[in-house]
Amino acid sequence: MGATCPHLVLEYSGNVRDSVDPAAVFGKLHNTLAEAGGFRLQDFKSRAVPMDRYLIGDGSYEQSFVNLDIRTFAGKSVEARAAISEAALAVLAEFFPATLRETACDISVQVTELDRASFARTRSGDQTNSQERKQS
Repeated sequence: MGATCPHLVLEYSGNVRDSVDPAAVFGKLHNTLAEAGGFRLQDFKSRAVPMDRYLIGDGSYEQSFVNLDIRTFAGKSVEARAAISEAALAVLAEFFPATLRETACDISVQVTELDRASFARTRSGDQTNSQERKQS
């Protein structure tokens, strides 16, 4: 099985200056990462999590953060994971220009490899299909 199942978790501090439109950000990320990482568009599962409670450093001056965690099954080379991270970083920089300009901001991206053996899921229709097979 190839690496798939990309889950994108975008966390950002509540003081970002840019208006966050998750559909726009994830639309661009999905298309960019599908090309850079060989993912299928229909496999992306993405969520944006604004963080209103946070502390960066000692809090003595205004700092902000934007972090994207790209969770996918293991199997991509180090070079492929680096290309995925760099492509995502470029997209995020496009969506947070005011934050980068007006605050001390760190934008970061990490690719987290999921362990296929410990990953479990069910999908809509799985129980129905399972019941149908038992009755056949």
